Amino acid sequence: MAPIKLLIDGYNVIPAIPELGRILRKDLEEGREAFLALLGEYRRASPASLDITVIFDGKRHTGRDRADREHAGRVHGVNVRFSRNEIADDLILRMLEKEMRGATLVTSDRALGESARALGATVVRSGEFTGRLLMTMEGGEPEEEESEDRPGRVSTKKKGNPRKLPKKERGRRRSLGNL
Repeated sequence: MAPIKLLIDGYNVIPAIPELGRILRKDLEEGREAFLALLGEYRRASPASLDITVIFDGKRHTGRDRADREHAGRVHGVNVRFSRNEIADDLILRMLEKEMRGATLVTSDRALGESARALGATVVRSGEFTGRLLMTMEGGEPEEEESEDRPGRVSTKKKGNPRKLPKKERGRRRSLGNL
């Protein structure tokens, strides 16, 4: 079975994990490294085969220390890309058009999410993904979301099951369940 392509908007997701958000505010590089280490552990612990790519804004530092060499491409089994002379959102959209077609994007950026949906990507909010990530790392099973039934709406003009979630929401939940 082909791995699930997961594209993560790095600086948008890190603050959704309170501990990593505190580290990131103190030291940007240390926060990135802690996040990548956590994703590497998640990738190994996940029952699904995941191909994870994280996009960060800006250039990586040009120093010669170990961390800079590691951020060149793959860290802890996770692909890392830095947007050089553009914002990360533009790089993410370009990747979704080309090499990451059909990927699941993790972000809470509403504008980026809408643009990604238009390109055929499934968008998962940062909070939902980090909840699943932390549950997997704690060894627990992720909580099942409420059933696909909505509280009944009374309308005689519409056709179809009024309790059925919209197609986009069902697809988003299905993608989240596969992670």
